[in-house]
Amino acid sequence: MSEGDSVTTTTTTAAADQHAALGLEHADKMSLHTQHPEAQWFPTAGLGLFIHWGIASVHGFMDLSWGMMANTPYDAAACGANKLPPEEYWKLAGRFQPDHYDPDKWLTAAAAAGMQYAVFTAMHHDGYTLWPTQHGELGVQSHLGGHDLVRPFVDACRRHGLKVGLYYSPPDWHFDRRYMSFNYGSGDQKRFPGRPHFDTRHQPCGAIPPKPEDHIRRGREIWLARVEELLTRYGRIDLLWFDGGCHDNAIRDRALELQPHLVINSRSCDGDYGSTECSLPSGRFDGWLETCHCWQHSDLLGPWGGNVDFWGYLDKEQYKSTAWMLETLVRLRTWGGNLLINVGPRPDGELPDVVYQRLAETAAWMSHSREAVIGTEALPASARCNVPVTTRDHGTLWYLHAVPGFEEAIKIHDLRTPQRVSLLRTGETLAFTLSQGCLTVTIPAKLRSNCVDVVAVHWDSAIEEAPL
Repeated sequence: MSEGDSVTTTTTTAAADQHAALGLEHADKMSLHTQHPEAQWFPTAGLGLFIHWGIASVHGFMDLSWGMMANTPYDAAACGANKLPPEEYWKLAGRFQPDHYDPDKWLTAAAAAGMQYAVFTAMHHDGYTLWPTQHGELGVQSHLGGHDLVRPFVDACRRHGLKVGLYYSPPDWHFDRRYMSFNYGSGDQKRFPGRPHFDTRHQPCGAIPPKPEDHIRRGREIWLARVEELLTRYGRIDLLWFDGGCHDNAIRDRALELQPHLVINSRSCDGDYGSTECSLPSGRFDGWLETCHCWQHSDLLGPWGGNVDFWGYLDKEQYKSTAWMLETLVRLRTWGGNLLINVGPRPDGELPDVVYQRLAETAAWMSHSREAVIGTEALPASARCNVPVTTRDHGTLWYLHAVPGFEEAIKIHDLRTPQRVSLLRTGETLAFTLSQGCLTVTIPAKLRSNCVDVVAVHWDSAIEEAPL
């Protein structure tokens, strides 16, 4: 197997806690992917841009929706500084004025950086819709005079050749506010004994009344009607990214009636691909795969000892390095997975300058090594190499990814002599040795960079089965 198959995953406490609250027991499960010919772009796309944006950005130290949920265990170090009672959280809508919103600028930079698709949060769990829905009381229709923020994003994606993805949360905490607790885990007395339920003012409220049947029925009608709006107002949409709620295939079936070519994730229905959040998968998936991850990070330390990732806008505007993002990307690509990397715009609609810096650095790397991650295929499961590997041209071309900090010789266990071995960044031919069925390639220290260095290996035919 490749080195990418044995990578240790990062701790996912925050994601696990949020998934538990949303009922996402299906989040990481595989489903049979769509066979529609116009959906087959997904497994070779490689890299996408996730954009988490909404009224929480006004605060500057609060993630979308979760900022109104008290006592989330993964960010206890903030001591509540990143929380507001729901009634105060929803008032942020009155201060959300995206006067500098320019998705053309976002997506120009994204396309140059090799992004193949983009996913935009049309509505998060807080219930604030970024399009003027006819089926809801909180959103741009109530606070921005009906100014549609989804349409400019969709149009900009098309102008820049990116596949269009829309995130929609089936759970609507504004709609359900009278029938839910805003104190994390208050319903789990085994894990949090004695923890009271909180109302929308973060005050203890006794028992939570059950949802009336009419409320449940109306919520489902709204859920389906909003998805219909998103799929009938903006022309072709390529991907739907659902996030939680009851596992209900009605949402998938209706979406596919409207746009049969859609790729749909597996968080709310039997979708087309498996996923992980803020960590690499623990092993190779049998099917399509996507990992969503935060480029931004906070100073908060989680109970696992690492920094808590941040999905929404963080006013410190701290982003992980481009080298980290590209290493994550190549490790996923060795399994044929995509990386959906997230950024958080400011409340005025601007992306932080550091995002454009990271995208420019990514574009510079893509200028010489794009062919190694975009449009590539996974390494055969039987092949063995000590670095992540991607392939193309039916396996006759391999890309060996020397990640930052890897200082050993690259070793491939194979019996053949390659036609040519070269460093993509410079085009220089590299020396190699073949001994006892092991091909060894060394990148001279003077040719190493501080990012992923890619070695291209040309074979005269595809490897059917590597020796054991």
